[in-house]
Amino acid sequence: MQKTLLLLFFLVLWTSLNAQINITGLVQDEAGHPLEGAVVSLVSDGTKEKQNAISDANGRFGLAINKDKHFDNLLVTYLGYADYHVRLENVVHDLYLGEITMLPVERTMQEVEVVGQREIQKIDRKIIIPSKFQLKAATNGFGLLRNMQLSGIRLNTIDNTIRTSTGEPVQLRINGVKTTIAEIKAIRPHDVLRVEYYDMPGARYAGAAAVIDIIVRYKERGGNVSGDLTNGVSMLGFGEYQLSANYHEGKSELKAVAWWNRRDLKWIRENTETYHYNDRTLTNREIGDPTKAKFNNFDFSLWYSYAVNKSVFSVIFRDRYNHVPNSTTDRISTLYTENKTYRINDFMSTHDNSPSLDLYFHTMLPHQQTIYFDLVGTYIGSGSNRKYTLFETGHNDQDFVSETTGRKYSLIAEGIYEKMFNRSKLSFGVKHTQTYTKNSYSGTIENLVKLNTSETYLYTEWLSKLGKLTYTLGLGVMRIYNSQANNNLSSLIFRPRLSLAYNVTNSLAIKYAGYVSGYAPSLSNMSDVSQDIDIYQLRRGNPNLKAVTFVSNSLSVDWATKWLNVGLYGRYSYDHKPIMEETLLENQRFVRTMNNQRGFHRINTRIDFKLHPFGDWLSLQVTPFFNRFISNGNHYTHTHANWGMRGQLLAMYKQWLLAAEMETSQHSLWGETLDKEEASHNIALGYNKDKWAVQLVVANPFTTLYTTEVENLSRIAPANKLAYSRNLRRILMINVSFNLDFGKAKTAGNKRITNTDENTGVLHGR
Repeated sequence: MQKTLLLLFFLVLWTSLNAQINITGLVQDEAGHPLEGAVVSLVSDGTKEKQNAISDANGRFGLAINKDKHFDNLLVTYLGYADYHVRLENVVHDLYLGEITMLPVERTMQEVEVVGQREIQKIDRKIIIPSKFQLKAATNGFGLLRNMQLSGIRLNTIDNTIRTSTGEPVQLRINGVKTTIAEIKAIRPHDVLRVEYYDMPGARYAGAAAVIDIIVRYKERGGNVSGDLTNGVSMLGFGEYQLSANYHEGKSELKAVAWWNRRDLKWIRENTETYHYNDRTLTNREIGDPTKAKFNNFDFSLWYSYAVNKSVFSVIFRDRYNHVPNSTTDRISTLYTENKTYRINDFMSTHDNSPSLDLYFHTMLPHQQTIYFDLVGTYIGSGSNRKYTLFETGHNDQDFVSETTGRKYSLIAEGIYEKMFNRSKLSFGVKHTQTYTKNSYSGTIENLVKLNTSETYLYTEWLSKLGKLTYTLGLGVMRIYNSQANNNLSSLIFRPRLSLAYNVTNSLAIKYAGYVSGYAPSLSNMSDVSQDIDIYQLRRGNPNLKAVTFVSNSLSVDWATKWLNVGLYGRYSYDHKPIMEETLLENQRFVRTMNNQRGFHRINTRIDFKLHPFGDWLSLQVTPFFNRFISNGNHYTHTHANWGMRGQLLAMYKQWLLAAEMETSQHSLWGETLDKEEASHNIALGYNKDKWAVQLVVANPFTTLYTTEVENLSRIAPANKLAYSRNLRRILMINVSFNLDFGKAKTAGNKRITNTDENTGVLHGR
């Protein structure tokens, strides 16, 4: 009897196991990268019955169905990609579908809006699918980012910057390639598939505060020619002009972008300076006359890429030329001091040219392995010319003349290895930078400075999931070496990193990021040279500067509902032995120099409210913020607190856009310098058709005077510098864009790393 029952048990078990059919496969993109979070569904035409599975971190999925169930179709869906259909007929055994390659959605202006979830939250990034309204209302990639209202991101249309809420630069990428504002503006919005926003970037992003990677599609055969032109109407000295073209043939792609950014306006400066000598105190009051501020920036880039199988090779040539014939610090003013009156003429012109060549390669190996290589060579030639004249009626003029010529050569090499596991990823990376700089200073003071620097960074990082918890563990080490004449600096900095993300519910997430980093002194600060500022002051470098250790801890809470998103963010960071300014009195001259000070503390907090009761038709974003700074020098302590508010209103209907933005004054303290930015606001009205768009923008319509202020809090030589302009208020601008398409669409291979060098390494007297 027992034997019979045992036999019966195994018979039932065997029958049950064999009554199931397993359907498995792997979901990936065109480049062969696994897609996590793809929804795989079995659908019955007759009964409308449905069974779902989700692909894991390696893109794998599995579905087990009973043989008595009948499903007609298998459907794979992923945000930003076209649906993948498989017709099922007479499936009686286990079925392996192999690699399922998802193709990007072909976006047109007539596209039906995505109505499901458009945002996927990851440990280190958010994957965001732009809505049709956001795409239609944008004329370029910069405008699209504005329409998407990314939490913690500030866009300034006047100076073309994208920064975090704390004022740090955002690293920009296109298909994984580190890029520029000019190339972001060359993006056509309807080519954008998705935006990947890294609010907690990992070790491979070299300490970036945030990363925005725009994933776009290109052409399979053919290409595009487009332009984006902005010019001031009320102020003719404001202009930005962009032309771009790309062509794709088979496995090759060629792309070119040209950008010209110009300003020509008037500034007035007012300075108050106090000098505390050992035996007396001198106060100078300076009233300025209008002086011109003029610059022209030219950017050009030429890309060639070749993609075959699971490998991509690209060559990128970039060149940037900046010419500033009239600096914003130029001044013609009257100086009142000690019952005497002087006239001051202070003019400075600068220029620099920085061509670079970038060679990149990546390939996917078996078993979910990928290798990346990047090599960048850069040359930066720069020059400046400054003449300061102080004269009194009936007396000889006092002149200070300085001319600087800089030559800088750098080579950046980086390699990355990544291995995917089930729900985990392991990566190793190494990056080396070698730089040689030669600066020649002539005029009132003559000097020749030669600097050699090298920086090597090695890291490893592990990313994994435990239920609702996702974590990243990273460890890096950086070696810095600088040499100038007989002075050498060698430092070793350890860079551990920990990131945690916990999804409490589908609408509530908590994230923490903590890391230790460091940075070396800039080449300009290390130069052993002095330059006259005026008859009272001079600026001097310091070759004895040491590397700095930086510690950061941040915590964020995000809560999302159908109509309201709320985000809380707090960050504390600390610089140990930071390189900050100090002022010395030597031989009756005040010396402005840099030194390793005791420490610098920051506290940054904000609350993001985004109300969208009518979807993307109408949205309102309000962000109150609070920042506090504590600057501890060797001989000073300064504190400052800054409350403020940012807000944005967007209304989009068919081809129309109405946008209104405002921001109160943002303050920042570093060392003994307190910067106070001008409060800003603007209103834009745009109309967008398939091949062209036009937009009217009014910048600062309610501002009577555009003002910036810089305070120096030195005990022995405090100063207050006020600069204002009537040209930067009530600016009416018109933007016109066009695009001409030909050929079929195809997504280009992703370039995952690119490095750049933009620091001239020149010390200026001002």
